Amino acid sequence: MAGDTLPIDVYCHIPIMCEDRSIPYAYVPSKSDLGAAAGSKRPTCVIMIKPHEEYQETYDECLEEVEALPLPL
Repeated sequence: MAGDTLPIDVYCHIPIMCEDRSIPYAYVPSKSDLGAAAGSKRPTCVIMIKPHEEYQETYDECLEEVEALPLPL
């Protein structure tokens, strides 16, 4: 989730839903960076990734890194 999203109401419900379901999540500073990471030219406030056999190894690595992050305050 992008930390520079305004108004925050756009996605303020998502962290609660993730925590209720034990789904790890992380914040990044910029919508532009998040969009670029997804291969888009558009700023993006949220990206959700689900496992798939084509990129399972990369997904597992990403999941480990996100789970190792401290919880947001």
